[in-house]
Amino acid sequence: MESAKPPIWVRVLPKLKQDKFYMEIHRRQKAVVMHDHAFLELTYILEGEAEHTLDGRTSHLYKGDYLIVDYGSRHSYSAVSAEGYDNLDCLFLPELLDPVLKGTESLRALLEHYLLHFNFQALLQNPAHMVFHDDTGRILELLERIRTESEERKAGYTEIIRCYLIEILLLTMRKTDNVQVASTGQSISAYLSACVAERYMENLTLSDLASTLNYSLPYISKRFKEDTGISFVHYLQNYRIMQGCRLLSSTKKTVAEITELVGYRDVKFFSSLFKRTMGMSPAEFRRQKEK
Repeated sequence: MESAKPPIWVRVLPKLKQDKFYMEIHRRQKAVVMHDHAFLELTYILEGEAEHTLDGRTSHLYKGDYLIVDYGSRHSYSAVSAEGYDNLDCLFLPELLDPVLKGTESLRALLEHYLLHFNFQALLQNPAHMVFHDDTGRILELLERIRTESEERKAGYTEIIRCYLIEILLLTMRKTDNVQVASTGQSISAYLSACVAERYMENLTLSDLASTLNYSLPYISKRFKEDTGISFVHYLQNYRIMQGCRLLSSTKKTVAEITELVGYRDVKFFSSLFKRTMGMSPAEFRRQKEK
């Protein structure tokens, strides 16, 4: 069995300190040992699947998923299949964005900087503990532009890299807008929608969420249906089916595995719900996508 690789910062730290930035693509990765580090790390999955354990919590990463690991966090990676996974690592120090941030050791301080203007306290979940998905491919495009600039090193390349990185951070934080809006009391439904997006794989119930918000179940149920036009249960089911479609078309996992990954325990129930929603069985959907 192939042993896990040490984290790349072990060998690139001198260069990172000098340039405030380092990027590298890894092919057919099998595993990376548990580690922490004194910089920010953006990891983007290019191909394959990986299990990522961050501060004791494990999540699945798929093609197009990316995350930002904060100072002080401990994390590791392991491939799901024997083929391994491909990923792009972008390591950077906060002072890359502004020299005044030299010595800063937190994502929060960076996000609250005047260049970004995000109110970290308004967020219900730490972005450094979230997995984001590059729906449009824009994030990967920006990362590729950063890689080109860092390799060619033409005049002003550091400033251009800074601009691209700021754009990546801003686009990423947009993905937390629903959470931010909800936390300021503007929308209960936005909070519930954000919870579904983050926790659909769990045993999520509206009753538990109502208790968290200190609202009665009938009130929160009514508010959500008024705002979205459907019940919370229907919304959660639709979201899980959407994730099931993604896994069926982009992975080779069995229907039983996908059933569990999207939050269900009964394969027959999931298959029945899938057919009722999509008009075909999970197997038929996969065959259609493979044509």
